[in-house]
Amino acid sequence: MNLFNHNIMYRFSLNLFFILCLSLFNLSYSQAPIEIQAPKSIILPEKTALLEDISYKNDASGNPIKLDIYEPKKPTSGKLPVVIYVHGGAWAKGDKAVRADSYIESFILKLVEKNYAVISIDYTLVSDTVHFPLPVQDTKDAVRWVRKNAEKYNFDPNHIGYFGTSSGAHLSMLSAYTNDNEYVGSPELSSYSGKVNYVVSNFGPTDLNKLLHTRLGKIPVAIVGLFFKPIVEIRQKLVFGISGYDIKTEKRKAIDYLETASPINDVENGVPTFILHGNRDKVAPINHSKRLVRKLKKQNIETKLIVVKDGAHGFGTTDTTYMNQLNDEMVNFIESHKK
Repeated sequence: MNLFNHNIMYRFSLNLFFILCLSLFNLSYSQAPIEIQAPKSIILPEKTALLEDISYKNDASGNPIKLDIYEPKKPTSGKLPVVIYVHGGAWAKGDKAVRADSYIESFILKLVEKNYAVISIDYTLVSDTVHFPLPVQDTKDAVRWVRKNAEKYNFDPNHIGYFGTSSGAHLSMLSAYTNDNEYVGSPELSSYSGKVNYVVSNFGPTDLNKLLHTRLGKIPVAIVGLFFKPIVEIRQKLVFGISGYDIKTEKRKAIDYLETASPINDVENGVPTFILHGNRDKVAPINHSKRLVRKLKKQNIETKLIVVKDGAHGFGTTDTTYMNQLNDEMVNFIESHKK
């Protein structure tokens, strides 16, 4: 194989190879295994006031989509600022359950101890029959639901932010950077604003066409397919799951749709953005965040990227002490946006 073809294979397959290794189902580039395999948190129900399985809207079939609320156990005099947690799982897996002994568990506890309400949401997962924009509509509707129910739960409707991991970070950024008249979901919530004060992204992809190498020609893809057929199939399924278009037969439509669903193309409407991204992330490489930060800065939008040293996708191998410091950085950023 000549050098040119070798470089094509390497460039196409590097992060998709790790997608394959991490896959748990048909569509997958998931978070670190610890978050998916570990049992639900025991600490959070003990140390917070937990309200579980609250329906915030119904899906297209009339089934409830639910959320969990973590609040301080001791009543507070003021209203509670809200952080909405959006889980990862390649848009096709995962749920609102917070896993035991994860950094997310520790992060949520830190926020609740500072008198925040943290809301963990389920959202519509993509499949061979369900596609975008449903997950984005759900993510924005969670904010609208907070505003609709602010008085009931003592939420502060003027202090709401997103915290997302992996594909959940992508949904958080896309939701935060788009206008209220975009991705309108439930009619019952549509009169409320879906805007937020900030977004915290952990290892989120920002450019779906870059992530899935959709612009490569047929010959390079065929070459990769000779050696790594499952990788090409996963790419095809992810593109279809998100966009509803077959990359083989509707390539232009797929690319155009993924452009509209990439947060990096909506920075003119951006909000303050704090990012943690590992320099050894092979699933959503750190360049996704570096490019986003450059574009946000050009728009004079507050942004900060912390490069997690030796950080892999999901931070599953990151030292606990170091991760605790990074959690403090995220909390400090959120605290700085109390107006």
